[in-house]
Amino acid sequence: MLRVIIAAALAFSLFSFGGDRIHAEGNNLQFEISAKPNKDYAEIRMTVLNTGDKAVKLVFSSSQKYEFSIRAKGGKEVYRYSADKSFLQALQELKLKSNESHTWVEKWNYRKNNGELVPSGEYAVKAALLGKKNKGETITAKTTLVVPFVTDIKTTGQKGIYTIEGIAHTKERLTFTVEDGHKELLSKQPVAVTDVGSFKVNVKIKTEDLPENGTLLLYFQEVNGKQSDPVILERFPS
Repeated sequence: MLRVIIAAALAFSLFSFGGDRIHAEGNNLQFEISAKPNKDYAEIRMTVLNTGDKAVKLVFSSSQKYEFSIRAKGGKEVYRYSADKSFLQALQELKLKSNESHTWVEKWNYRKNNGELVPSGEYAVKAALLGKKNKGETITAKTTLVVPFVTDIKTTGQKGIYTIEGIAHTKERLTFTVEDGHKELLSKQPVAVTDVGSFKVNVKIKTEDLPENGTLLLYFQEVNGKQSDPVILERFPS
């Protein structure tokens, strides 16, 4: 436990640009970050590129190569990568040839470090390569991420009888609609959400209403008019 606390404290000081745990022989480095939302997690990709004509060697004093945090509007931090992790305290190296890059990929499950769900909406994502460029400047990168209002969608069933489970990241009233690409078969049915954000809905479509050729789709809606990406229930012929 003490080791985890020490590692987290060191990472925090570094991300506040007060540390120096890595040095680079050469400073032609470009650092980029992207954040892509998926149905049950966000993919965080961080890439460092050597834009110079000569090779660069990055030397780290631990196994942690980067830090990133996620903040809500107003600047409140909801997640920090290193908060619940420990790192090997030993020298590490990363060598990059001219125009060579290295990418790290992490997954964020839309939850705070304490396990609570974050609300839907836009978040700021900031990453730091744990080191310095010329004149002591730490290499950082920023992007934004929109958390969907429903995630972790799982569907089961066939032939008109389906069960859909998921997580709601909103306090707004939710409904769902089912259509076959041409007409609505069910319109704005209520969704009951538990105190922890989970929900489960059962859908039954009459056999005569099922499409002969096409796809049965479900959409979630918030009361404010926002609509989710389509959830595929079944393709016909199956």
